[in-house]
Amino acid sequence: MKKISVLLSLMAISFASVAQSPKEKLLLVCGDSKVLLVDYQNGKDTIPAVVWTWDAHEAMDLPAEFRTRKFNTMDDCKAIQNGEQILVSSSSGAIAIINRKDKKVLFHASVPNAHSIELLPNDLIAAAASTNPTGNRIMLFDRKQPDKPLFSDSLYSAHGVVWDQKRQSLYALGMTALREYKLVRTGSPSLKLVQEWKIPGNSGHDLQPTLDGNFLYLTETGGAWQFDLKKHTFTKIPGFTDAPHTKSVGRDRSGQFIYTVPEESWWTFHVRFQHPTHALSFPNMKVYKARWFQP
Repeated sequence: MKKISVLLSLMAISFASVAQSPKEKLLLVCGDSKVLLVDYQNGKDTIPAVVWTWDAHEAMDLPAEFRTRKFNTMDDCKAIQNGEQILVSSSSGAIAIINRKDKKVLFHASVPNAHSIELLPNDLIAAAASTNPTGNRIMLFDRKQPDKPLFSDSLYSAHGVVWDQKRQSLYALGMTALREYKLVRTGSPSLKLVQEWKIPGNSGHDLQPTLDGNFLYLTETGGAWQFDLKKHTFTKIPGFTDAPHTKSVGRDRSGQFIYTVPEESWWTFHVRFQHPTHALSFPNMKVYKARWFQP
């Protein structure tokens, strides 16, 4: 009995050590028809260590039109549900939720020139439909009803959507405006516009919350900004050396920035970092955005 007790104690110590060990530093990268999960710490120089890949062209559980056409230009990717699921959007005209473990498509919907997707309470999904004859709007879906929009509100060149759990608000970014919506839960779900602010610069692009929930990072043609969710003011992001046409920007718990800036037209072949400075190369992929994997 004493030997078994000692063995169990050693096992408990071993499990505790594993639980307390540093977590992997991962990032999501999207472009072309793919989403990649990359291990930052195990890359070699600029060569990324890709640990997971989802390619829409190989997703046989997608309808043919989605698989071959509507996911050709992936432009956003976000981790949800403790990293077990991935939100993706494509400017070719679609959004989806992917189960990370088995790569199954849990939800998909047509969204004209989709540029962002966000999960809301009650299994609702918001999407930003950018410039398109049937786009320029925020769209709302029920996760249980794929490809059936419940509601939409016009927003020219809609590019970003972020749900703020603390304030129970949806923030949406368009060409010149940042908006705050409230979720209307009575009757058929919808969104109510409650505030709007003119952004500095023009052509709003990326919208991303900070980890403390106090700010939103946003980018536009001239560079990157942070929006104070309490004071409703825009300032430059402290410590970040931004660049024109920044496509995405985020910061992890260590303070390191991740960002993408186009090298050709709208895409890049590198994901870049600041504090410390680093770069990862993706020579065979037209990268659009990159996110720290922080579910």
